[in-house]
Amino acid sequence: MSPMLWGIAALITALAAAAAATWIFTRRAPGPALDEDLPATPLQRLARRSLGLGLALGAAAAALVVALGPERLFAETPFRLGFTALVLAVLGVLAFLSVRAWTWARREDGTLDERDRGILGSAHSVQAAAMLVTLAAWMIGLQETYREAGAIPVAWLMLVFWSCVVANVLALPLGILLGYRRG
Repeated sequence: MSPMLWGIAALITALAAAAAATWIFTRRAPGPALDEDLPATPLQRLARRSLGLGLALGAAAAALVVALGPERLFAETPFRLGFTALVLAVLGVLAFLSVRAWTWARREDGTLDERDRGILGSAHSVQAAAMLVTLAAWMIGLQETYREAGAIPVAWLMLVFWSCVVANVLALPLGILLGYRRG
């Protein structure tokens, strides 16, 4: 299997692991009754927007990698800067989510209730798992691919780093949204 497919598998596996971990951690609290139709909370709306925009920007960065290949992407400055800008945009969108949620959690104005605070607290617990699963999938794929060569090209190591960062930040809004789905 090519390292590119391992990278895609790593991100998908990390997001699936983050979703499973969030589901397990949030199953403890009781959910709303089945006949209740609750409106989306501000935290839930913010997480939806952040996850959607983060996934779109991340997909654009991944498409750039797939279209050019890692070696060409990191060898040519305009492409490398474009890729880096897309990944930094993902980080910016999700940093906004984190700062906004942290600000709401510190305020006592009723923006977040106890349930929102509990969901926000459990959503953070899956970020490390998402990064570890991403890193494990990359390491297995790269080791199998480059075992004979004895060295991994630097371009692939850059992709390992950036995919771990993106998996980490995408796990937070995913964890928030899955926390609201429990029940």
